[in-house]
Amino acid sequence: MWGWLKHFGRQSKPSAPAAWVSVGLLDRTAAVLRESRSRAESHEGVVYWAGRRMGHECFITTFIAPTAHTTYGSFDTTSAANAKVIMYLAKSGLELIGQVHSHPGPYVDHSDGDDERALMPYEGFYSVVVPTYASQGMRPLTTCGVHVFENSRFRRLSNAEILARFHIIDEFADLRT
Repeated sequence: MWGWLKHFGRQSKPSAPAAWVSVGLLDRTAAVLRESRSRAESHEGVVYWAGRRMGHECFITTFIAPTAHTTYGSFDTTSAANAKVIMYLAKSGLELIGQVHSHPGPYVDHSDGDDERALMPYEGFYSVVVPTYASQGMRPLTTCGVHVFENSRFRRLSNAEILARFHIIDEFADLRT
């Protein structure tokens, strides 16, 4: 009868939802991140991923490029820029799934600034860090640092967790042959 009592006070670690994302969306995300690079000076880039959550799965359908101030090693978005993102999400019936941004070198962990500049982190929110200004793209996704917001902080997923949680799918299957 008191079996529930043994679970009282014990916090189970929340699990981020499984994510479905197309190859094309990954490739186009990387291309937009690369736009922050130029011959004269390279900067970090940032986009937001949007889609729909359904139960314990999320479907990433859209990426949003906000107005951002970027430097060699950082990005910053204003309240006004983020308000435009929120209005777009509301108008489109989409939810914010996560953010994706690039780093200058191979380092794909979160910096303190990455933690502070996350648009609206919530339990299960993803944050993907793409190395070398996305020059090599985002595939396989294990070349990136994939972080999830859990227990009020970001935690980097292991490669095994990335492979288990992210389903990368083609947006076109030509079965005519």
